[in-house]
Amino acid sequence: MSQEPDEVQIETKPKLIMIDDSKLMRKSAVKMLGDDFEVLTAEDGEQGMAIVDHDLEIQVVFTDINMPGMDGYEVLKEIRTHPDDHIRALPVVVVTGAENDDEAKEKALAQGATDFITKPFNSTDLRARALALSNFRKTAQALQQNTNVDSLTQLGNKQFIESQLQKDISFISRHHQDLAVLMVEIDDFNDLFLKIGRQGTDSVIKQIAKVLQGSVRREDTVARTGLAQFSVSLPTAKPDGATSLAKRICEKVAGFKASLRGEALSISVSIGVFTLARGSRPSVDKVMEEAGIALVDALSTGKGNVATREGKPEEQPKKRFSQAAPVSMDQLLDALSSAGSVSDSILSEAMERLEVLWTVLSSKQKQMVKDRIGE
Repeated sequence: MSQEPDEVQIETKPKLIMIDDSKLMRKSAVKMLGDDFEVLTAEDGEQGMAIVDHDLEIQVVFTDINMPGMDGYEVLKEIRTHPDDHIRALPVVVVTGAENDDEAKEKALAQGATDFITKPFNSTDLRARALALSNFRKTAQALQQNTNVDSLTQLGNKQFIESQLQKDISFISRHHQDLAVLMVEIDDFNDLFLKIGRQGTDSVIKQIAKVLQGSVRREDTVARTGLAQFSVSLPTAKPDGATSLAKRICEKVAGFKASLRGEALSISVSIGVFTLARGSRPSVDKVMEEAGIALVDALSTGKGNVATREGKPEEQPKKRFSQAAPVSMDQLLDALSSAGSVSDSILSEAMERLEVLWTVLSSKQKQMVKDRIGE
C-alpha cells in the first residue's frame, strides 16, 4: 500500500526594508541580513513609504536620516501617523552618522524611533537588532490578535466596539429603543505630533480617553478605533441627548491647558453623531460608515465642531397572505353556518383580507355594516 508523501512546509523569511540613498549601504544590508531576512531596499523616503504602504509583511524598517527628498524624519512621521494600525506600530530603526549622532537621536526619539544604529555598522549589531525587533513584532501581533484592549489607553479597540455594537443594535431593535454612535477625532493631529512628539501626543490621547470615559454612562462603550480617533456606542440615548453630550466633550477637550516652550497649544476634537431610527437593524459596518460620514461633515466645518446624521427608518415589508392555504370566503361562510366557529388562523387571515375592502367603503356603507353587526 503506497503512502502519500508528507507535505513539505516551506518557511518564508521575515521581511524588512532598508531605506538609504547610499547604494553601498543598501548592498551591505542585503549581504549582512540576507541569510535571515528577505531584504527590501529603497533609495529615498518616498520610494520606501510606497513599499511599506503596499507590503504588510514587512516586520522592521531601517531608515537613514539624511536623504534627498523625503528624509528619515519624514519617513518616521509618516509611519507613526499612518492611518493603518499595522504600519503605525512598525519598529523603526534610525541610521545616523557619527557627526550628528546625539542630536539626531534626540529628535528621532521624540518622533517615535524604536532604536538607533550608527554608521558604519557591523553585521553583528545590524543582525542582532533586526532579529530582536522582528521577533518582538511577531509576538506583539500575536498578542494583539488575542486581545480587545488598546495598550495605550486601556480602552477597547476597534474589534471590541464592533462586537459590542452588534449587541447594542440587537438590543435596541428588540426593545424599539434609540441608539447613537459618536466618532471622535483629534483635530490636526499630524501637526500636533510634529510640535510635541510621540510622548506628548500619547499624553493627549490618554487625557481625551479619560474625558470620554468620564462623560458616559455605565452601559455605554468607549473604544480607541484609530491613531487619533475614538468611537462611542450609546444605547437608548436620544438624538438630542447624544448631540448635547458630543458638544460637552468638545468643550472639555478645548479646556485642556497645554503649552510648548511657553506657547499655548490648541487642542480640540471634532465629533460626528449618527443616530439610528427606532426599529431599524443595520449592520455594524453600515453604522460605522454613517458615523464616519458625520465626522467628515464635522471636520469640514472647522475645529471643535459637531455634526449629526440621522438614519432613515427601514421600510417594513408588506404583509403577504399565505399562498399555501388561501382562504375562500365561501368556505368561511359555510364553516360559520354549519359549525358556528372557525380556527383563529383562518379567521385572522380573512379579517386581513376584509380590511382592504373596508378601506374602500363609503361612510354610509361602513355605517350599514356596523348596523348589521349591531343586530
